[in-house]
Amino acid sequence: MNTFTIFQTKEETEFAIAVNHNAQISDVRLARAKVAADHPENALKNPITVTIGVKARQVENTSSQLLVAVSFRLAGSINEDQPKKRNVLCVECTFEVNYQLRPDFTPTAEQVKAFKDGNAIFNCWPYCRQYIQEMIQRLGYPRWYSRSFAFKPDTGKTGDCRNRSRFFTCF
Repeated sequence: MNTFTIFQTKEETEFAIAVNHNAQISDVRLARAKVAADHPENALKNPITVTIGVKARQVENTSSQLLVAVSFRLAGSINEDQPKKRNVLCVECTFEVNYQLRPDFTPTAEQVKAFKDGNAIFNCWPYCRQYIQEMIQRLGYPRWYSRSFAFKPDTGKTGDCRNRSRFFTCF
């Protein structure tokens, strides 16, 4: 099963939960987007490997609001017996999510980092998924499905996986 996964330590999860209990989404907007692709007739002659990358950053933090920008990048590439893979499809989008904070709550830097790298990505994922699905269809490619989203503990056994969340699939 294809899974988009975010890894967090127990401590990061606790920091994120503290913000989650004291914040409410006030709005989500598409802030930036970019789409490029080869013609599907040419690109679909070979299997396409799709990867997704994500990065979240804090834009603003006032006493009453937390603004986070979450950038997603889907790239479809083919190998074509060359040392480097060639991208035939690229969809990039950045969503800004604005959280209203409780008046008596001021998050620490560690809490904001854990929240933006977990919950904010999770909150923006449905918007990203819909945008990517629509853009891929408009480009003339077959429908793309993302099957699931998961949070998993970072046990340290598989290395530092945080901020390198990816999932793989083929058309």
